[in-house]
Amino acid sequence: MPVIKRYVEYILQRAAELDRLELKGPVEHYAATYLLQSQAQALIDIAERAASLLGYTVEGYIDAGKKLLQAGVIDEEEYRHYVAVVRFRDVVVHQYAAVDLKAVEKIVEEKLYKKTAELALKIAERIERAVGEDP
Repeated sequence: MPVIKRYVEYILQRAAELDRLELKGPVEHYAATYLLQSQAQALIDIAERAASLLGYTVEGYIDAGKKLLQAGVIDEEEYRHYVAVVRFRDVVVHQYAAVDLKAVEKIVEEKLYKKTAELALKIAERIERAVGEDP
């Protein structure tokens, strides 16, 4: 299975798991944090791969999104969401003691992770059309 589609499937699986998750206590909050972090990393991997397929050199996670914005693959609102996902992931990975579980709760309760899944699908579809192959 091509790389981008494999990551999209991974993101969709994490979204399905988040749909079933009930935030009853700290263990479920930490499970949600991990699911969101892994979904975020997969979106970053998609953005980097997509930018590369379009011929861009990427200098960091946020730059990958910026390149997709410049190429017209994503719009401003989607870029802002992408940046928020990257920043969330950075906090979880590098500043794990500062993770706000109320923010995690909000993301899960408002199902904001579905926007990440929709963005991944959009990028995959646009890249497939742009490069004329199955990414």
